[in-house]
Amino acid sequence: MSEDKPEYKTHSIGQHTVPCKLTFARRDKVAHVIKSIRESRSDWPNSENVFVVNSNGKLVGVVDFQKLLSANPQSRLEEIMDRKFDSVTDHSHQHHVARLAIQKGCQTVPVTNQEGVFLGIIDEGQILKILHEEHVEDLMRFSGIIANEADLDVNKLSITKMLAKRIPWLILGLIGGMIATKIVGNFEGTLQKELALAFFIPVIVYMNDAVGTQTQTIYVRTAAFEKVKIKKYLVKEAKTSLMLAFILSFLVAIFSFVIFQNNQISIIVAISMFIGVTSASLIATIIPWLFTRFRRDPAAGSGPFTTVIQDIVSLIIYFLVATVVLSK
Repeated sequence: MSEDKPEYKTHSIGQHTVPCKLTFARRDKVAHVIKSIRESRSDWPNSENVFVVNSNGKLVGVVDFQKLLSANPQSRLEEIMDRKFDSVTDHSHQHHVARLAIQKGCQTVPVTNQEGVFLGIIDEGQILKILHEEHVEDLMRFSGIIANEADLDVNKLSITKMLAKRIPWLILGLIGGMIATKIVGNFEGTLQKELALAFFIPVIVYMNDAVGTQTQTIYVRTAAFEKVKIKKYLVKEAKTSLMLAFILSFLVAIFSFVIFQNNQISIIVAISMFIGVTSASLIATIIPWLFTRFRRDPAAGSGPFTTVIQDIVSLIIYFLVATVVLSK
């Protein structure tokens, strides 16, 4: 490995790289490799592979550990190593390794520099950490933390008034993000059972937010021009949302099965999408109605308050469904 420790940008793969001091040459024998790993266990990371490098330290091959154990002790690594393997570079964005781990089912991903020199690995623990960071980032991106700021005349407002208008929503978004983080953390065991579940978290959250925002916009616009009979409106909205939920869950089930060829994942995503879309639609109708009942501007409910609730509900539904399905 290179002795120089480069500066890495935020969210780069290099920030998550776990050192792997034990590497081997092509002509090393299987018996020598196993003995070396046994004698230097403290230098051996949580890896499912043995890494083969050339004289320049470039990664040239990977040997699955189970394959190594079943091979002839006198065989050389070049005889059993895979010359075609997946790897990532240290300056790449971390979402590359998250996508690779999910698509290929990898528990260990080797990391090289731009010249192909082996630097270390991304192990299972780091993969889960990256997936968690990516999820939190997506939540912040999808959440409408600042509501109706486009309508403010900034030139006429003092800094104090601008701060007073914005900070409550930012705090609300922060609290929602912390709750969402806690929810994901509590279901870490479920994610470890099936890493592919993490791939669909942003999809589930985004679609529920999108349906909720669309529903709420229609309700607020309708309520602005006519008196809404909430019971009749909810029945109509429930019927519409059920049809929307069926269509979206059917499409996402097909997509998930084509990508991962896994019936359980498809069932989990489809059920979660169906329940989530239906609940998001109802939440997005009830909240502005409550704002109206308490003589508040219902348009204010289309901001982060509703979004945070929908995000939290979406995550709870998703992980509860996943836990039930995977436990069978």
